[in-house]
Amino acid sequence: MLRFSLYRMVVLLCVAIIFYTLYRWCQILFGRVGETGGRHFQHTCNMTEQYRHELEHLFEKVHRLLVRHGLTHFLCYGTLWGQIRMAKMLPWREKAEFCVLNEELMHHEEARFIRNFDASELRIHYLHSEGIYRIFAKESITQHAPPYVELVVFQLDEAQGMYKRIGWKRRLLPPHCDWTPSLECFPNNLLQGTLPKRPLGQQHYTVPMGGIELQKYHYPDNWWKDVKVRNCNLN
Repeated sequence: MLRFSLYRMVVLLCVAIIFYTLYRWCQILFGRVGETGGRHFQHTCNMTEQYRHELEHLFEKVHRLLVRHGLTHFLCYGTLWGQIRMAKMLPWREKAEFCVLNEELMHHEEARFIRNFDASELRIHYLHSEGIYRIFAKESITQHAPPYVELVVFQLDEAQGMYKRIGWKRRLLPPHCDWTPSLECFPNNLLQGTLPKRPLGQQHYTVPMGGIELQKYHYPDNWWKDVKVRNCNLN
């Protein structure tokens, strides 16, 4: 009969943890799909006009708060695609994104930062593993799966001259941009100088330098493709 001592159980547990960690490393290192959304737009237009209007209103409200705090914020990910393709929110998206800089956030007391959102009737919480603030309206017209805004936090790596995503799950991986695609790095020259503003819906928002250049780093596999979305009128 096989007898399990405490020592053997500890050894087996350590081995299981090592294999699980290696498995997760492979997923993160070689995976191209993250919390910020799929890298391929294959959705149908299943969001109503009311939903999109509410998302645009929430986005503008978050923008005003970030301006009040003096925080650099710019369109990125799917929201930047909307600006480039249509000058408005893409009609199939359930969220919108601003990218923000960790070195600026560190100058703000987090509790006060969150209270200011709460005073504006917004709910905000931080996803530590992903390095993302997620923001909802306290009262939403869309009761089921309401729209939300994400603040995706980037940190400057001066040695590499690159901005890269933060979050504890990325701290476990090699810090070099070429080795770890999930860092979603982009060069710091895209944020140098006075950043331009471009229309998105009824408002103008800051975008990185170079127009589509940022998307070449965040969507390396298909940034050049004009993806046709089924059942969707993009006019």
